[in-house]
Amino acid sequence: MSDSANTVLLIADISGYTAFMKQHAVASSHAKQIIVKLLRAMMRCAKPPLKVAELEGDAVFFFARGNASNVDRLAEQVKAQVVDLFAAFKKELHDIDSLKTCSCDACDHVHNLQLKQVMHVGAVEIERIDRFEKLFGLDVILVHRMLKNSVSANEYVMMTHPTFTRIKDFFGLEPERRKESFEGVGEVETLVFYPTNLQHLQSQAGNGSTSSALAKLLWRVKITVRTIWDLIGLGEYRGTFRNLPA
Repeated sequence: MSDSANTVLLIADISGYTAFMKQHAVASSHAKQIIVKLLRAMMRCAKPPLKVAELEGDAVFFFARGNASNVDRLAEQVKAQVVDLFAAFKKELHDIDSLKTCSCDACDHVHNLQLKQVMHVGAVEIERIDRFEKLFGLDVILVHRMLKNSVSANEYVMMTHPTFTRIKDFFGLEPERRKESFEGVGEVETLVFYPTNLQHLQSQAGNGSTSSALAKLLWRVKITVRTIWDLIGLGEYRGTFRNLPA
């Protein structure tokens, strides 16, 4: 097995993003800022061996590259971070909701956002383009296709069967076994887990609220300034993420 076949791929995708963005100009600007805040929270939460491959609108594409001798341990480490990402997302969502000082559609419906994660282990080739690393391969296509599936829920973890054989267990939860047909890939055996069964996520989500008067004021100022920038065409988001190339 070549080293290229030992890469763990993970996409954390915010469910409800499309409807969330279909609002009038002010609400759309607030929605964008909320999504950025949620993405930033998940990226801050991610630790090595996970690295960010790309930001994809409403999702973060992570990867962890290993070799034949350590890929099982690598998959276990990523599995633990799947739970951490759910907890970080839920906590940030709770905090944003508690900071609400606006009654626009986006701010009023922030609690409707959910998170789904898809995980796969496969062969990846990495090419460096300027200062960025770009991932290529059929398994990269597969993990993206996994976001378009027949699961009716908006919050879950889906992984391929070969991935599950490496981790052997997902925190004792019973999987829902499914066969999904993905465009350009064909039929794939998958396992789906629902994080609502991980009760400690619910308790973590409500801890550490930042709903002080000062926090509300700072959030209100920030979204107001950025909304003005958006309305006059200066709304390009600028910021740094520690997992991304400098």
